[in-house]
Amino acid sequence: MSSSISACTVSTCSSSDLSDEQVEDVRRQQTLKKKTKRRARGRRRGSKNGKKKNKDGMKSKNIVEIERISEEEKAKYIAIDCEMVSVRGISTLARVSIVDWYGDTIFNTFVRVEEEVTDYLTFVSGIRQADIESEDAMSFEDCQDAVLEIFRGKVVVGHALRNDFIALNIMHPWYLLRDTAKYEPFMKPCPLEPNTLVPKKLKVLAENKLNMTIQEDGKEHDSIEDATAAMELYKKARSKWENAIQWKLRRTNSIEKLKR
Repeated sequence: MSSSISACTVSTCSSSDLSDEQVEDVRRQQTLKKKTKRRARGRRRGSKNGKKKNKDGMKSKNIVEIERISEEEKAKYIAIDCEMVSVRGISTLARVSIVDWYGDTIFNTFVRVEEEVTDYLTFVSGIRQADIESEDAMSFEDCQDAVLEIFRGKVVVGHALRNDFIALNIMHPWYLLRDTAKYEPFMKPCPLEPNTLVPKKLKVLAENKLNMTIQEDGKEHDSIEDATAAMELYKKARSKWENAIQWKLRRTNSIEKLKR
């Protein structure tokens, strides 16, 4: 078709100037141009308003979708935190708190200390003499049994779990432990040995990773709050963390097979 006809529109050219076939061709070109313009306007609007603003006029952050897992799977996870008192310089169990996946308390008790307490460490532990001497306080043996029963078949989350386990005098399979003090992405280089990683404090991790304030200066620690913070940290890193555990399990199994 000639350029004169291509530049023509139905409104500017009469039906006598063009054949029916040519008129239909012009109409198709006009429709195509309109669609192209609408798409271009849509793209411009999308690039301008792609990020919604909140009521304060600030651009909202991208929402990270948390990995979806079943309620049955969630029930496998618990988090623990313990508070100690000092008996002649030795950290001794005085309180145990355990929460579930959602941070709901499933076990929380003070523990009687049979020996003389030389320092209640109240400014940190929040423990007072009346707490561990009350009728509600459990004996060490009963508390230990209760914790072991709760731990049965569970994945245990916590921060510096070794300290809690020493105080409780218990053990748990390594592949069922998720220690936020030992998870490498949560650690930092040692100031004296840059090639060595050392743990960050739980309060620092909670603030940096969760925007959560715990263990405020001048305030007593709350073992339920600390256990909940550890669980939230685990949930944030769960996917990569579980991949690392599975890799270690496969490697361990391969080594065991070679030994046979």
